[in-house]
Amino acid sequence: MNCVWLPLGIWRRRAWLVALLLFLLLLLLRHLTRHESLKINQREKLFGLHRKAALTRSLAKPWGSGRARVGKQGPPNIVFLKTHKTGSSTVQNVLFRAGERRNLTVAFPRYSYQFAYPERFSRDFVEDLPPGTAHFDLLCSHMRLEVGEVQAVVPPPSVFLTILRDPVQTFESVFHYYRNIVPAFQPLANHSRPLLAFLEASGQYYDARDVSNGLARNPMTFDLGLNASQDEAPGSWWASELERLNQTFQLVMIAEHFDESLLLARELLGLDMEELLYVRLNVRHKEEAPLAQELVQKIQAWNWLDVQLYRFFRSVFWRKVEHYGYVRMKQELATFRALLQETAGKCLAGEPVGPEIMADELRPWQPGSVTILGYNLRQNLTSDLYRDCFRMVLPELQYHAYLYYRQYGREMRPLPTA
Repeated sequence: MNCVWLPLGIWRRRAWLVALLLFLLLLLLRHLTRHESLKINQREKLFGLHRKAALTRSLAKPWGSGRARVGKQGPPNIVFLKTHKTGSSTVQNVLFRAGERRNLTVAFPRYSYQFAYPERFSRDFVEDLPPGTAHFDLLCSHMRLEVGEVQAVVPPPSVFLTILRDPVQTFESVFHYYRNIVPAFQPLANHSRPLLAFLEASGQYYDARDVSNGLARNPMTFDLGLNASQDEAPGSWWASELERLNQTFQLVMIAEHFDESLLLARELLGLDMEELLYVRLNVRHKEEAPLAQELVQKIQAWNWLDVQLYRFFRSVFWRKVEHYGYVRMKQELATFRALLQETAGKCLAGEPVGPEIMADELRPWQPGSVTILGYNLRQNLTSDLYRDCFRMVLPELQYHAYLYYRQYGREMRPLPTA
């Protein structure tokens, strides 16, 4: 019995060792294959973009997958004038994601995150083209518009987009967000009712000669490159400026009709509906009561050019919706909003949260005067879903820095100190 049992025991132990070695070899091969497929760079690590999966084919699919309406010559280049406190950060995120998927060449500021704002845009403010590229496909960082200079950077065929918001809500948001930054607002940083105090004595605080006060009066008009400090009533010059802008922009989105605006943009840019999915970014925590009617009237009087601008392009917007088709718009809105709700349920751990309880890589920049909210993602998301959800909630500065590194292979330049 012992002579038979001993070799059998040795054989069993050898078989177990062989099986263990095969199992370890399979694990090693799986690890090597996964490492090769991820190809994580240091910038992806820093911003958490490598988590669970890196870029896959769906993030680099060709432009032609959308419903392009631009003929056989390919997609248009895109210029998005990112106005302040209008929902523009959310639009920029949609465009960043589309640009990353389709491997578009993005025009980035030479320094930091803005094109030397509040100076008028110049081609000199733009980072050089990356090697091997012929032209820029997308420009969507903050700037003050100078159409000729923009066209020198992003050549035709180009689609120009921007977004406007109700001037009362825009100015109220601009005031509180930039209260510690804009010179005209700074003296009231610690006032108990700073907005009312400013509007009741604006001449005491506002100096139109200081370009740093550009956001202190008619901020949307200022962003669009017009003289925003006019005191006289609109004349023929104003009608001419509005028509010039109308000829420049193929679409002026309206924040109060954000979903309709995205559907119109989809038609122009040839995007899939899934590429429009969003959550509202750069939104502040707000506990104040609704603005009193007296304050509303003061804001409108101070920002009367923005009021005229908004009303003009709101009318243009509804004419575009009419041309798009009311029935079609209603049907597509229902589909899109159901998709938005489904996506939020899949991606988000809950409602927007304050910076103290969100992941570091998803924390938006805090101006100090207000609290900017962000999002936490659900746990245990699949690789593909995590990739898409993460980018959808990624704040502007983090996404900007990541795409810059992806395009140039180096860190962004800091602002010159001298």
